[in-house]
Amino acid sequence: MDHNSTETLSSDSGDGTSSDGAQMTLEEYWNDVREYVRQNLNSTNTHLFSFLVLLNTYIPGSFLLMSECQQIFGRPDPIHGGPPFEERMVPFINFINTSSPNPDHICIEPLFTNIALKLLTDLGISRSNIVKRFMDLLCRDEAQPTTVQFIKDLLTKREMGENGQEKFSRFVEDICEQENFHNAISVLKTASDIMRQDHIYPQTLSRFYYIKRGIVDYARAETWAKTAIRRAPNNSYVADTLGHVYKNRLLRTANQQEEILDMAREALTVYKDVGTKADNEVGPEMIDSADIVNISKTFNNRGLFGFLQVAKIAFEKLQKISRDPRQTHLHMLEMEVEAKFGFFEWYLGYSKPDETTLEPHYFWKDVALCYKHYTRKDAADSTSFPGLLERLNHGLFTSMGSRAGFTKAQETTAVLEAICDDLRTTYEADVGDVEAAGRYILSNIILSNKMHNSPRLTPVNELQTVLSGFLGTEVGRRRPEFYLLVLLLFWPEEHPQVVEEEDEEVEQPATEDNGSDNETREDEDRNEEQESEGEPAQLSLDVMIGPDLQQHITFMEKAFERVGYAKYLRGRYLVPLFFLGKGSGLSKWIHKSRLDAIVEKTVDAELADCQHNRTKKNRINDLWSEGIVWQVPEIQDILLPVRTELTPPQETGQQMSVFLGGIWVPTKFESYGSAHSRFYLGLTIQGPVVFGGGGNVQM
Repeated sequence: MDHNSTETLSSDSGDGTSSDGAQMTLEEYWNDVREYVRQNLNSTNTHLFSFLVLLNTYIPGSFLLMSECQQIFGRPDPIHGGPPFEERMVPFINFINTSSPNPDHICIEPLFTNIALKLLTDLGISRSNIVKRFMDLLCRDEAQPTTVQFIKDLLTKREMGENGQEKFSRFVEDICEQENFHNAISVLKTASDIMRQDHIYPQTLSRFYYIKRGIVDYARAETWAKTAIRRAPNNSYVADTLGHVYKNRLLRTANQQEEILDMAREALTVYKDVGTKADNEVGPEMIDSADIVNISKTFNNRGLFGFLQVAKIAFEKLQKISRDPRQTHLHMLEMEVEAKFGFFEWYLGYSKPDETTLEPHYFWKDVALCYKHYTRKDAADSTSFPGLLERLNHGLFTSMGSRAGFTKAQETTAVLEAICDDLRTTYEADVGDVEAAGRYILSNIILSNKMHNSPRLTPVNELQTVLSGFLGTEVGRRRPEFYLLVLLLFWPEEHPQVVEEEDEEVEQPATEDNGSDNETREDEDRNEEQESEGEPAQLSLDVMIGPDLQQHITFMEKAFERVGYAKYLRGRYLVPLFFLGKGSGLSKWIHKSRLDAIVEKTVDAELADCQHNRTKKNRINDLWSEGIVWQVPEIQDILLPVRTELTPPQETGQQMSVFLGGIWVPTKFESYGSAHSRFYLGLTIQGPVVFGGGGNVQM
């Protein structure tokens, strides 16, 4: 129904006629409604109308059951001789949907919600009073679950804005802006009093008191946070709220040494508790298991992250008052800081929130700065396994360092060669150290992605010999990183390809972070696919997979569970670390940074030509999420298409398998395109994954 004032309401839709039988315009009808409400502010039908208007304005698709409407009206209901609903709702009935999709679901026609809410507001019926009356009538004993959920969404559901998730629900923000802070607090207190088992309302009140400028009160924030914890004692996200209270109090109020240290100690204790509770939580797939404490779709990293933030804040505050933090008890945090830094190195290096979302820009910044404060080490110089994987990302727009605002140029060949030499020396000092051997092998793979013919590279057969020394021990009990190296070194090749010995590096294109004018040189194996003019090289049927490769893929998947990666990375997107390329030896695996560099160069060219009005970050996300990356010629030039086939679920339970020499290797499957598109093989920390979706090829 159009809300244009010249439209009319037909008499069969309700009381849409005047006393003389003439049809009324909407403007006349709204005038009648306004006058009725003015004279009947406390009538039950005005209350019900205001409830429906409020719900449907803020929660599209919400409704009240007919039984709830009759509860508001009171006795007698129609089955006991009372007037029918349509009669009781005059003069509002023309704006109410009572027929579809479910006659028992009563709601306001969406077209009229905003104008109706404005009418009520103009008449002095505030949002806060409407919702408090609503909760008092319908949210006490034996409340309908749908209504309880609608109220929870109304008061606590935070929408995504331009700068991330909003601090509070749109409804609460509107009360603050159009009424005042105190009315918003009153609404949340009413909700907390009526729904006494739900932690979300005292939790929101706590956040209100430590976030909202002008009413910040850390004592009250602490009280409400503890109330929320009593209602949900095992929930790490609820416990995290108290950590935020103490962290913000430390940040904004502590100025003297003892004050800083005392507040930091209190906050650190809370964040340790958050971490313990998060460790005890499991994913929804474990809901039927015994001894379940709390269910969480994703691991709550805020206990670990909050600990580092507090340690960083305390360190920096002591520095500002000319105190050496290392001369206080803060120096005792060094080992804990280093351990938590190590966690986030692999946590952020192996995964991200979802395929196109990255952690907030401040996340890695706070982690890296805290680590440097306490250890005097630069996070970018790390040579741990995930640290080495991150080396080739340096300087890229999407790298952790760039997102954190750190200025870091692309890693040079000289630096990577020096790392290779150092890690070789470390390994040779203790050839039985599997971790040292793994880092030494990985440093060679990383260097080969930068300069395939570096004289510092160890031949692949020697690296295979190093790794083979560990294959017969701790069988099936190694870490996922070990099995990743097994796949990288022993994945079969169609033909050993000879690479021309040129003193040439594989450089990444310049990024907006380092401002370099260096041009991207062709990859060392760019010409190798030309031997089959027009058709990419395929893995042939007579290629025999290594005798234990499939077994080691199984070992890798089990190790992913055993070491805790499945627990800590649940609900997150596992980042492909390498892709199978057209080279041979160490050169056959393409580090993801080379794809990222090509995508970044492509997006920069698009934006320079004004072909897109998207931001650089969003356009890069588009290319990945829409599968466009697999259609970029430069990427197709360096990746090797693999033969794949959908696997019957009853045989392996997998979506896709890669076919090598008569053996199907089960993989995960992330693809865009038809069954006849190019498919490429990537490796995550969990195992092989098939990607693809661009260009037809003969399989």
